[in-house]
Amino acid sequence: MQKKTIRILSPLFFCLVAIGCATTPMPDMAQPLPAHVVRISEEYANINTDVSEKTLSAYGISQQTEFSVTFKGEKFRALLGEDYSDVERGDWIALIEDDGNLQLAISFGNAATEISCTVGDTLYIERLGTAE
Repeated sequence: MQKKTIRILSPLFFCLVAIGCATTPMPDMAQPLPAHVVRISEEYANINTDVSEKTLSAYGISQQTEFSVTFKGEKFRALLGEDYSDVERGDWIALIEDDGNLQLAISFGNAATEISCTVGDTLYIERLGTAE
């Protein structure tokens, strides 16, 4: 009798898991993606956020994609790159850190100082096309 129960429950479990996965909410790409500042690097004032590479990808932002960031009414563009050489000196670069999360920086600059943000602030990310 246990074997029948297991056979009946296995397909039911699979269906529940499949339904749960199918209903996982996708990011609303019509709305800006909030990025909470979790750390500012001391040496270069790079801005570390809680946004994962997976979340960015689901939002339509992948490597070598330019996007906009808004903070306190100011908007700037950043390139999701692999290293600082992907942008010109003084331009914004976005990198995925070892923890898998987004970091915003200015090549040869001080990002957090430039926009006066601190830990606990929220930046808003938008794909280009929806942001403009």
